Amino acid sequence: MLEIYCDSSFNEDSPSFIGCVILADSLEIHQSTTRVLPDPKSNLECEIAAIELGMQLARTFRRKSEQVVIYNDNTEAVKAYQQNEAALYPVEFAPRESPYLSMADRLSKRFPQKLAEVSDLCKKPVESFTPDILRDIGENRRAVLYLVRDAGRSTNTKSVYRLVVSTVEGVISDDMAFEARSGEVKNIKVARDVSESLGEAGTDLAGAYFLLTDETWGLRQKGGEAYSILPCSIPHRIICHEVDRSPDNLWRRVEALAQGEIR
Repeated sequence: MLEIYCDSSFNEDSPSFIGCVILADSLEIHQSTTRVLPDPKSNLECEIAAIELGMQLARTFRRKSEQVVIYNDNTEAVKAYQQNEAALYPVEFAPRESPYLSMADRLSKRFPQKLAEVSDLCKKPVESFTPDILRDIGENRRAVLYLVRDAGRSTNTKSVYRLVVSTVEGVISDDMAFEARSGEVKNIKVARDVSESLGEAGTDLAGAYFLLTDETWGLRQKGGEAYSILPCSIPHRIICHEVDRSPDNLWRRVEALAQGEIR
């Protein structure tokens, strides 16, 4: 079975993009980001273009008589295709929160990042969850910083992120919010705003860790490096787990090491 997840990001005053993820028999085989041309005039037009691209990809990746389903999160666009007798393959609704449609959504927002100015951001090597790092976080109560998307305050035209600062003992703060408008390179824009805010605040975060999560995966660069949300003036490290990038996974591992389950 071929499952195709396509989502778009409509930008009224700048280029719009489509992100697609394809699974063949539950195995991920394709990711792509494609600009919508000509520029769409509405969000619905943009989502219909995403479904049309899904149809084209299905013709490319489909094997013989393989079953195909295309997923999109816009109910109006999905309904339009379900009523279209000329549609080559079935189209189904999937919520944006579903893992692969969420990935397609991120892909639709990631493409312009190479055009962003990043010279003012701190770049560091990305380190894994080694026992030494887990021990340092747990025993020395190091601050761990990461961004969480605020679904309640985010809209179709802006994304709002909360900066969470935690230690092994719990959350220290999560009340600082940062936003990026449609058309902006969200990870880069928010990282710059956070970095400037932390640099001006003079907060003692020396020895802290920036946790790279799914929300900030767009900051990852080639060569095992990533841009940070902390300025280089604050000594810190960037960490990430290649499979489960969630904060919960980090704290579970810190606790497991403290209890002797990891050596």
